[in-house]
Amino acid sequence: MVTVEFSWKRETPEDFIVKEVAEYPLIPKGEHYLYILVKRNLTTKELARALGFSYAGMKDKLALTSQFVSFDRFLGELEKGKVDDESWYILKFIGRTQRKLKIGQLKGNRFAVNLRNFEREERDWFINYYDVQRVKNNSQRGKELLKKLFEKPKRKLKWSENFYIDAYLSYLWNKSLEKFLMERTKGHFICEKEELFFIPEKGFNYTTLPKFWTILGYKKKLLDSESYYREVLKEEGFEFEEFLELLRKLRIKGDYRMTYVKVKELKEIGSYLFFFLPKGSYATMFLKHVQRV
Repeated sequence: MVTVEFSWKRETPEDFIVKEVAEYPLIPKGEHYLYILVKRNLTTKELARALGFSYAGMKDKLALTSQFVSFDRFLGELEKGKVDDESWYILKFIGRTQRKLKIGQLKGNRFAVNLRNFEREERDWFINYYDVQRVKNNSQRGKELLKKLFEKPKRKLKWSENFYIDAYLSYLWNKSLEKFLMERTKGHFICEKEELFFIPEKGFNYTTLPKFWTILGYKKKLLDSESYYREVLKEEGFEFEEFLELLRKLRIKGDYRMTYVKVKELKEIGSYLFFFLPKGSYATMFLKHVQRV
């Protein structure tokens, strides 16, 4: 099967512009203060640590991004900060809310991506894989952690432990769905940072796929995914039933993730491709699917 390298590259933050889409009710006497954060060449997490705000979604570093954040104090109508000539942020006060923002409390994101010399084909859908930002390195650390937890399962995991385990479960989600897809359609592999992603052929009728694919956990039904998870876990060196039992002991419930995404508001203006994606989906994964092979 053909394998090609992912050819899209960002050279400046302005090559990847993101605007978060969300709605939060404003309450005149709310206990929290809602701001729009515009940042360049900074991660959401590092700014949150430095400034002390809550947020609904993580945004890339090498990007120009806009998102909502909340504080438990008033910083003023407009706040600006500069780390260096390449890295800065602006905070604009919107109003007060009753509750602080939490991860996942957003509808999605609008993207403007500079294609530059990137050659693409016409496609308005993609398989909703977790991308390298999620699985590269992190998933392997999650796997090693789970091996240790077999010996002494914990009831309460640290945030970092949950993060790495979630990354490994994301990797398993990708690989189990990939096996399912490869039984049903032709395609090719796109490679980025040594991670491979199976891309179904352009004419594949993606609407025949199950709408959701299970993220492993002890409380969620496996639906179409069980035999594929069994196969992947065996390849990874785990026994299926023992793995689910460990997740139960760790109180990892599981979830359902959309198998494919239909891209909205898709248009090309000049060298930029504009589109909207629901929360949890990766713009770079859409680009992998539209790369001309």
